[in-house]
Amino acid sequence: MGQVQFLSLPDQIVTRLTEDILKGVYVPGQRLKEQELALKMGTSRAPLREAFRVLERDGLIEILPWRGVRIVEPSYDEIKDLFEARADMFGLCVRHVALHAELDLLKKIEADIDALIKQTDAGCDEREYKEMTNAISSQMYALIQNRFTRAFIENLRQKMLWHYCYMGISSYASRKDANLHWHDLGKALLSRDPQAAEAASHHIMSASKDFALRLMKEKQDGASPLQPMREVPESGMK
Repeated sequence: MGQVQFLSLPDQIVTRLTEDILKGVYVPGQRLKEQELALKMGTSRAPLREAFRVLERDGLIEILPWRGVRIVEPSYDEIKDLFEARADMFGLCVRHVALHAELDLLKKIEADIDALIKQTDAGCDEREYKEMTNAISSQMYALIQNRFTRAFIENLRQKMLWHYCYMGISSYASRKDANLHWHDLGKALLSRDPQAAEAASHHIMSASKDFALRLMKEKQDGASPLQPMREVPESGMK
């Protein structure tokens, strides 16, 4: 797992469990059995419990007194709050990029957005789409130098990734609509227009939020529980 060998044992466990959670090895609400995990990872319970405390802090698990540990299940209010916080942070970031990024980076971001639009038209699925938008966003977040702001952003993005993986936040049609705003964002950045860039970023986040909240509402109204992200290809999609 890359650099995991240089981490402490609890950090290695955190890395492993985080990857497993994001990949869907464990589903929302599933209990994690301490003894089984300790045997699986070849460790004692002490470092595992330390890792659990980190994962709880990151919002991926719940430690229930006398009842063990389970994977979190997102609530309607949590999803709403996370998207609104992400929109604020993304808006702050794109304003900074519009004002301070080198021209070469702005051109690369616009080119990557063009590639995103083409891949969407070609029928990329949601997971591929999210990987591409995450890569574009990462280039912009990397310009934030304040270490406290960066730590907050990374923690928020980690929690958002968890919900993206398990809920799905778009359909093919909504991705096409979102791409209109991604296109506007690329143009605004290249024009060094922070107000237009921020507006486009909020439109992008708002579209994802509305879709996610509709899914949550359907769940609360008695629809089938949310499953790890899958998508049935639409006509013309691969």
